[in-house]
Amino acid sequence: MGRYLERGLAQVGSTVISVLRCEPRTVRWMPAALLVIAVGLSAWIFELGAVLEGQAEVRNWSSVWVGLDILEVVGLVATALTLRRRSSYLSAVAGATAALFALDAWFDVLTAQGGAAWYESLASAIFAELPIALVLGAISAWSAKRAPSSNRG
Repeated sequence: MGRYLERGLAQVGSTVISVLRCEPRTVRWMPAALLVIAVGLSAWIFELGAVLEGQAEVRNWSSVWVGLDILEVVGLVATALTLRRRSSYLSAVAGATAALFALDAWFDVLTAQGGAAWYESLASAIFAELPIALVLGAISAWSAKRAPSSNRG
């Protein structure tokens, strides 16, 4: 049993390395792998929708929100640094940070209590989180367009 686990971990490790290196063989099968994952995740979404029925108990809820906000701060700092240095990572960093802000808006609005708390979350999404996400998305798109690429399709 230990030998099989060891072989499996070694295979996963070599696959991850080939993905990170963007080896041609890996790049060829990656779209199919991503689609298989998307199909599996779609099935999981239906399962969650049926099981959770709109309610969930969450431990450490405040830690979840603090963690998300910390990730947003790290993303903003990383975006600022990569922009200042004109790094080739700017597009990815800005895009990921934009996604964090969009998720923050989404979860703020959908998890807020009714009444004033919901309106406050909606205002925060409309006037803060979504505009920041749009600006970061624009930075990501601008950076991707100006970055030299040998494989533009």
